[in-house]
Amino acid sequence: MSPLRLLIILFLLLVPATASVATESEYQVKAAMLYNFAKFVDWPADSFANENRITFCLVGKSPLNGAIQPMQGKSLKGRTVVIRPIVRPDEVDGCQILFIPQSERARASAYLQQSSHYPILTVSDLEKFTVSGGMIGFFEDDDKIRFEINLEAAQKRRLQISSYLLNLTRRGR
Repeated sequence: MSPLRLLIILFLLLVPATASVATESEYQVKAAMLYNFAKFVDWPADSFANENRITFCLVGKSPLNGAIQPMQGKSLKGRTVVIRPIVRPDEVDGCQILFIPQSERARASAYLQQSSHYPILTVSDLEKFTVSGGMIGFFEDDDKIRFEINLEAAQKRRLQISSYLLNLTRRGR
């Protein structure tokens, strides 16, 4: 990985999220981070039913849904990004990344339970998400959007997270 690429990623991961920043901007940063997470995760080959797509599944309604739409159709790791909204836990099959927003707090455990049957990278901005078995949890610290990783949860689902990404985070759980 080139130093320039690493600097760009670091910039995206450490963009301030101050109280004066609108929720829309916060979710644009989270969408960029989510896209970049996918660059540093390797899924088992059998997790791609359609070899040409990488599917980002978005649960319910969240400001992230609109913020991530510009990534639809982009190329990522030789695959086309597909953004797929879902409304029920039984719809997670075929997802490579599952984002569970704060608005789905009441059903988060059902989504985590259902996704545990598949190699799906689970990401959320719910408090203590990684303690609950999620893989990547966003949090705000020192007016910046940060993330923590539950490496054990990812490894149980046969996901390989790059050391580059692990070095940018605190370990959750």
